[in-house]
Amino acid sequence: MIGRGDESPLSYFSDMSIDVVKLKIEEWLAPVLSEKNLFLVDIKMSMAKKIEVYVDSDTGIQIDECASLSRFLEKNLDGSGLVPDNYTLEVSSPGMSNPLKVPRQYKRRIGRLLEIVKTNGETIEAELTHVGDEKITLKQVIVPEKKKKNNKKQVAVTVEEPKQYEIKYSDIKRALIVFKF
Repeated sequence: MIGRGDESPLSYFSDMSIDVVKLKIEEWLAPVLSEKNLFLVDIKMSMAKKIEVYVDSDTGIQIDECASLSRFLEKNLDGSGLVPDNYTLEVSSPGMSNPLKVPRQYKRRIGRLLEIVKTNGETIEAELTHVGDEKITLKQVIVPEKKKKNNKKQVAVTVEEPKQYEIKYSDIKRALIVFKF
């Protein structure tokens, strides 16, 4: 309960008000994002009056688009009674180190190495080869061993066929892009 005087100053949003604010933000953004061919990836809210909105497009998002969306949301949030006067709003792209959240994000990542943690706990690291409406397809990346020299004779090493994985979005707990340096 807000205003009793004994609550933490960091806990403005309750679980219920978080859901209400998220739904309202989604509602406000839907027509604007559709018009600009952008899509909503995630909305994060903390008990510390911070709202983070992640948006993307099939070709990436520019900083001026984020700034425009931020101003649009501020106009709607200010005076709505849904957020405190001193809330913090950040609108940005999800960034390369954040997990992939929505199927549309995967399309731009075809050919990239992903680490998938499935809901059953299994972890798979493989190359994304296909993105469908219900599932993704990945191919195991096999690094061939160098031929070994044995008394000046080269011994060929057999390479196994890469495994294919088809994973439904509903079976993905977390999907991260793997960076190899």
